[in-house]
Amino acid sequence: MAADNTGSIGQRLPPTMGVLGEASTGVSAFADSLEEFGAGHDDPVSVSIGGPVISKFVNTLRELSSYKEFLRSQVEHVLLERLTNFMTVDLQEAKESRRRFDKAVHSYDQLLFFFQVLTDAQQSKEQSKIEQDRFEKRIQEFRTQSDLDSQQVEPSNVDGNHVYRTIPYKNVEATSISTADKEVIKQGYLLKRSASLRADWKRRFFVLDNHGSLYYYRNTGNKSAGSQHYYSGLGEHRSGVFRRFRSRHIRSASQGSLDCNLIDLRTSLIKLDAEDTDLRLCFRIISPQVTYTLQAENGADRMDWVNKITAAIATRLNSHFLQQSPINYASSGPAGDELSLDQKQDYNQRVNMGDDVFTTLRGIPGNDACAECNAPDPDWASLNLGVLMCIECSGVHRNLGVHISKVRSVTLDVKVWEPTILDLFRNLGNAYCNGVWEGLLHFDHDCEKGSTNKLELITKPSSKDSFALKEKYIQAKYLEKALVIKDERETNLTASTRIWEAVQSKNIREIYRLIVTADVNVINTKFDDITSVDAYHHHVDTQDEVKKRHDPNACQRIKDSNDSRNCLQGCSLLHVACQSGDPVLLELLLQFGADINMRDYHGRTPLHHCIASGNNAFAKVLLRRGARPSVEDGGGLSVLERAMEMGAIADEELFLLLAECH
Repeated sequence: MAADNTGSIGQRLPPTMGVLGEASTGVSAFADSLEEFGAGHDDPVSVSIGGPVISKFVNTLRELSSYKEFLRSQVEHVLLERLTNFMTVDLQEAKESRRRFDKAVHSYDQLLFFFQVLTDAQQSKEQSKIEQDRFEKRIQEFRTQSDLDSQQVEPSNVDGNHVYRTIPYKNVEATSISTADKEVIKQGYLLKRSASLRADWKRRFFVLDNHGSLYYYRNTGNKSAGSQHYYSGLGEHRSGVFRRFRSRHIRSASQGSLDCNLIDLRTSLIKLDAEDTDLRLCFRIISPQVTYTLQAENGADRMDWVNKITAAIATRLNSHFLQQSPINYASSGPAGDELSLDQKQDYNQRVNMGDDVFTTLRGIPGNDACAECNAPDPDWASLNLGVLMCIECSGVHRNLGVHISKVRSVTLDVKVWEPTILDLFRNLGNAYCNGVWEGLLHFDHDCEKGSTNKLELITKPSSKDSFALKEKYIQAKYLEKALVIKDERETNLTASTRIWEAVQSKNIREIYRLIVTADVNVINTKFDDITSVDAYHHHVDTQDEVKKRHDPNACQRIKDSNDSRNCLQGCSLLHVACQSGDPVLLELLLQFGADINMRDYHGRTPLHHCIASGNNAFAKVLLRRGARPSVEDGGGLSVLERAMEMGAIADEELFLLLAECH
């Protein structure tokens, strides 16, 4: 409104100024004419007609004309120019601010709308999850009731990859419920791609038990009944779904029977990637005879199946059934082909290697039971913690993260169990490691004041306890270190000094204990942290950044002793471990996350030290674990250049690793 009024005033001012100009000109012309008519003072005629008086009128009119001209100029300069400036500058800035404001309001409205949509979607998702949980509970109740009503059916002991029994459909749920000697780990429907040319998908009911057996059922009765059972039921969250499920179950029982197929997991591998990259939620079970391509309902269900089948394979390979009955290499598939000799030898080699690892680890004190729940015959391990555990506790360890526990299978991950890893486990074992991590449990409560209330809340679970109880205990044990005995008088400097002395003396157990009990991360302790500045033979000039990294060839200590190990300034524990020649010590520090590329005062990494001391075996270990050979020392030379300075590299593998990573 103000802008419109200002614009109308600006439009009216030019005509007004024109009128004022014309009025001023007219008055001036009238004054001139009046003066010519009778304004003379010397002319008798003019005097007779009032010339002096007319002259006064003329002067007055001319003054009025000048005032009107002044008024016009003032209107032009004072009012019109200011209005024009207001309209062209100030008003445009106001309009630009208004546009920015309108744009911000529009963006805010859009974001508010998106927020409301996301909020509604989240609420709907949570409500759907609640309804799904309620539905699954009802289904479980139905299965339990069905098990009580059905007759007890003993599964056949035939082992292989073929149909071994036909049972009434009404008993399919009964066979998947826990019996006296078997317990179901997971069960549910999966889509299975057939091996025919059509490669169509069929819905099958899969069951995985605690003996490592995976089998599935298919309906062999009326086709329409089977189709109705397998493919109807997409609206599972509606109110009448439970009644529809029950009616389909009873109807299928009267119309057909079920074939049960067993998948031999002992010679199988599992992979997440499917043969067709465009398939989602698929995984494959690969055996020498046949490959099964399966599809789960969602990503979480797929990962659950994969993890539990992987654990079942490990259990199958580790069970006593494997030693009692040799594997029949004859294929039970339709082709009836036998495995090649190379496949048999590879399998036997893998099993024998797994048996050797298994025997070695079980012979270590305390390794006959799970380190967390005392379950017998543990077949999973934590590489950095040095303990064996059962399948269920290994799942909790995985949830801790690889920075806390690196979980591997004793029987499946054969390549992991190198001699150095086995030697590390021989030095540790469940008995010693639990003595460190569970020190307060074994400590006399009367001698440990203030810990009684804490220990009352923490009890070690048994193998029969729930997963949640085991998870709570393991998290308190490793994340919170609630059961570790700590010396309150020990400072960070004391811990650093002790672990440095333990590394120099190659005391593996003491290093492990100090890493666990320290309140800070002492794994990257440096020589400078435990030595006073006066002991340095190189005084660092903080004003000169160039001198912070000296050429090792210029070091007087190295020159005098002709030994690069004689200068420890800036060295870490890993530098010292590389100089010690103890592979177990090196492995322990690497497992606990020692910085593999840390540089000493001369800019040398542990890899530089290995090359300088001629320890090629350690150098190859560091290169395989991520050491960067391209790092230059204080003299501006990389590891490869330092190695070539010493002469020809005789170790071909080391040369290839250095050249490849350089």
